[in-house]
Amino acid sequence: MHEEHGLSIWFFVGVMLTIYGIIILIANIPAFAPAVVTQHVVLENLHSGLWWSIVLLLLGILFLKLHWPGKHTTLDDKDNPVLSEEEGKE
Repeated sequence: MHEEHGLSIWFFVGVMLTIYGIIILIANIPAFAPAVVTQHVVLENLHSGLWWSIVLLLLGILFLKLHWPGKHTTLDDKDNPVLSEEEGKE
């Protein structure tokens, strides 16, 4: 007798992180093109945009996997004392 409570906020966080990761990855593609005469940027060779886009994509995919709508895990039952008590009464 569980009622549907809607979508978890963490699902939307996963969507947002994934979208930001894709945007940052696309925005940093020109950094791998042959260098045109530009100003020198310190530590440019580390490609921080690439690393941040990978981190955001991985976190976004993790959040999406863990909080996909309709997916009910036992972790949700353990963390929510109200659900645990209701199941014990049945």
